[in-house]
Amino acid sequence: VRRRRRARVRLLWSLATMTALFDEQSLAIVAVLFICTCTYIKLRAPTLLNTREGFRGILWKAARIGERLSPWVALVCFACGIGVLLR
Repeated sequence: VRRRRRARVRLLWSLATMTALFDEQSLAIVAVLFICTCTYIKLRAPTLLNTREGFRGILWKAARIGERLSPWVALVCFACGIGVLLR
């Protein structure tokens, strides 16, 4: 029973360490791409993100960040691109 548990823990740990959420650079890239995607969706179909509650509220907030801080988001996108190229 203990061997199975240890094997499961090792498997879960190996899967968890492969996600983008445990690497700072990858987490930044995922966050910036999420903000850019939400902003693009809001520009193309504004009625989809009118709701400010629930899951759509999170998307609305990300789109608002992309609209208001677009120069900074663009700078972070550029820096992340350079970082990926230099990896």
